Amino acid sequence: MRPHAHKALTVIADRVIPFEYQVPRESCYVTLHDIVMSGRLKLDPSRNNFPVTLHDPCNIVRLMGIVEPQREIVRKIAPMFREMPCHGVDNYCCGGGSGFAIMTRNNIEQWRGNISGRKKMWQIGEAFKDCLGPETRKYICAPCSNCKGQIRELLEHNDLYTKNNFAYGGLVELIVNAMVNVNPGFIKFEGEEE
Repeated sequence: MRPHAHKALTVIADRVIPFEYQVPRESCYVTLHDIVMSGRLKLDPSRNNFPVTLHDPCNIVRLMGIVEPQREIVRKIAPMFREMPCHGVDNYCCGGGSGFAIMTRNNIEQWRGNISGRKKMWQIGEAFKDCLGPETRKYICAPCSNCKGQIRELLEHNDLYTKNNFAYGGLVELIVNAMVNVNPGFIKFEGEEE
């Protein structure tokens, strides 16, 4: 999901589209929540039987106030879900917000890895402090494409794929991994076969 497009279609559109042309709009989180909770998908939470934490994208959580739908989904499909410290509206930016995640000029990658992403790395470490190391597979759920890119780079920058057996991805990937009509192992961890 692109958070800026999400914000534009749900928040900004109210201000720029004349009233007579507006159509009902809803967050994809609410729609996914309805689909998952309705039972329309056959889900097996044991397929996500590894520690999972949830990053809260700034645009979605703090700007739009959408905090619980994604959490209820993760609680339902990931039995080892754990919150980051300072989660929800108190969460910290991934370090790639405001377009930083896609910038490449000068030393921006080092800045994101060493400065802006430090607080996010602390949160991730705290969420998994009881199982750090390569023995336990761990999943960082970041339901925003910019945040996923930043978290991917933080993991690479700090060589944490091999040191801690992390995988990262979005909410949809976690849902698909739990779907019984999808081959097991949709989410790939370090060292697993493709």
